[in-house]
Amino acid sequence: MVLDSSVWVSALRFDGVPARALERTLIIDQLAISEFIENEVIPVLVTKFAIREEFVRMRLIVRLEQVSRVETHELLSGACRDPNDDAVLETAVNAGAQLLVTGDKDLLALKCFRGIAIVTPAEYLSVGS
Repeated sequence: MVLDSSVWVSALRFDGVPARALERTLIIDQLAISEFIENEVIPVLVTKFAIREEFVRMRLIVRLEQVSRVETHELLSGACRDPNDDAVLETAVNAGAQLLVTGDKDLLALKCFRGIAIVTPAEYLSVGS
């Protein structure tokens, strides 16, 4: 399973559905992340929410201890209508994920990519509840 950058940011910054989705993922699923996603999460939390980078890295590292890391090589191009999302799709493909959890409308518009279901955090939480 892969959580996109927006879910990570929301989960690390706020309580609510994305935070519950992250916690559930860490408990019952195998979660994967790429350096690309990490590099999107940290600047947003530091600049947009004025959180000290050391704190963000520390909080993220605690979560990432339970997460598999995958490489992206920007091989997918034009897979999504937003080219910045291609690396998120590549993360999911390279991880062998069956699920991509996102709040990104461009990714959600795909619904499925190479057999990977693309759902919102709320949809993910409703499965198996």
